[in-house]
Amino acid sequence: MIHINIYASILLLIGVALVQSTVMPHLTLWGVKPDLMLLVVISWSLLRGTREGIVWGFIGGLCLDLFSGAPFGSSALALLIASFFSGLGQATVFHTHVILPLATVFLASLIYDFTFLLVLKVLGWPVVWLDSFIRLVLPASLFNVLLTPLVYPAIRWLHRKTGKKEMEW
Repeated sequence: MIHINIYASILLLIGVALVQSTVMPHLTLWGVKPDLMLLVVISWSLLRGTREGIVWGFIGGLCLDLFSGAPFGSSALALLIASFFSGLGQATVFHTHVILPLATVFLASLIYDFTFLLVLKVLGWPVVWLDSFIRLVLPASLFNVLLTPLVYPAIRWLHRKTGKKEMEW
C-alpha cells in the first residue's frame, strides 16, 4: 500500500487551489460558486481524522490565499477550523453512513464561511451578517452539499489507495 507524503499532498492541494480560483468562479448556482478546496479538505478530514485534516486545511487555505484578494491567512484559518471539527466525525459510529459526509459538509461550510466573515470583520472589512447568511453562506453550504457526492468518492478512493495510516513526513 502506498502512503501519501506531505509533498504529494501539497501538490494536490495546489492543483485544487488552481482549479478553485480559475474554473469554479464560472460554475455558479444561486449566485455562489462551489468551494472545491473545502470539499476536498472536509472529505480528507472525515476519512483521516483531525490531525491530517488540519494539515490539509492549513496548506489548502494558504494555497487559496495566494490566489485570492482576501487578507492573507483568512482562508487558511477558516479551513483549519472547519477541518478540525470535521475530523472529529472520523471517530463516529456512523463513519460509513452516507448522511455523515453530507451533514459534515453542510456544517463545515457554515463554520468556514462564518470564520472567514469574522476574520474580514475583525480586519475592518464591512460585513452585513444577515444579508451574507441569506445570500452567500446558506446557498454556498447547500451547493457544497450537492457537490459532495462527486468529490467525496474521489477522496475516499485516494484514501484507500494511499493507506489508512498517517501521512509520511
